[in-house]
Amino acid sequence: MIRAANQEEIPIVQQTMRDAFEEYRNRLNPPSGALTEEVGKIREKIAAGGAVIAWEGDKPVGSAQYIFREGYMYVGRVAVITGARGMGIGTKIMKYLEELAKEYSFGEIRLGVRLSIPQNYKFYLSLGYEVIERHEYPEKTDGWYIMSKKTELTEGSLLC
Repeated sequence: MIRAANQEEIPIVQQTMRDAFEEYRNRLNPPSGALTEEVGKIREKIAAGGAVIAWEGDKPVGSAQYIFREGYMYVGRVAVITGARGMGIGTKIMKYLEELAKEYSFGEIRLGVRLSIPQNYKFYLSLGYEVIERHEYPEKTDGWYIMSKKTELTEGSLLC
């Protein structure tokens, strides 16, 4: 089950994200901010959006954060814990967020994908996302793509 996280569940969002990103500790340069991001920072970031948690029974197995920006919804920190990967949870999280974007009349979703994690790039390609920008860290040790997917707005959208 995937549902919106309430304010009291932001620590669960944080812990799920950290558990999922732990495999990248000491492997990414620069390091992922997901491993050190504090609850207060998450609350600040999602003030113009929200977060979701994927549950398997009473156990959180995935999470993501989103922000509404001018003309699109930005999705970040999509995370599925190691033991729950390969079960379609990441796909379900993204489909949930795509439906949410439509409900709020956002015709586009954007997200960032590190070049050093090619399996994530391939995952988003398989969901219909395409690269619209390429960036490089100042240290030139890694980079990232901004990927985008258009959503089809329906007459039932909240802001139509």
